Amino acid sequence: MLLSCRNKHDRSTSLTNNKRAASEALALNRKNLCILVRALTGHCGLNRHMFNLKLQDTDLCRLCKEAAQTPLHLNCSCPALMHKRSTLLGKHIMQPEDAKFLPARKVLLFLKATNAC
Repeated sequence: MLLSCRNKHDRSTSLTNNKRAASEALALNRKNLCILVRALTGHCGLNRHMFNLKLQDTDLCRLCKEAAQTPLHLNCSCPALMHKRSTLLGKHIMQPEDAKFLPARKVLLFLKATNAC
């Protein structure tokens, strides 16, 4: 039996804060939109979500083992993804406020390249 996800959702990567990104996301095909929405809400295979559902022993990032593996951690600060983040998103480390304004296609490309979700 799966338990419900009771954590507060991280609104810092919400598409509702950026009309351009929301429009861009809605133009994606269904498969890519599902990947993007699951990743941004954290309802995917990230350790934080799996830990909340009691399917993992830890919520630590599989890549760096330094912080909880959340969408915000992967998109903004995971040291193991620094090179890919720089190449695909333009910054080694990103502030959560900057992540709000990333184009949806770039975020999707980053997610696919990192196999995050």
